Amino acid sequence: MKMLHCPVCGSADVWVVTGGCTGCVYRCKRCGYRGALVVEYDEEDDRRSER
Repeated sequence: MKMLHCPVCGSADVWVVTGGCTGCVYRCKRCGYRGALVVEYDEEDDRRSER
């Protein structure tokens, strides 16, 4: 499963504000970032970085 992370603070608490033919706009609940760029990790990659 893919997990989205904020490019500013690294939080996984990111959700889609709007989306459509041209792409999505995301918002971070932690820092308030709003934009089209997010960092996407596989769940396995995320678990490896916690070790």
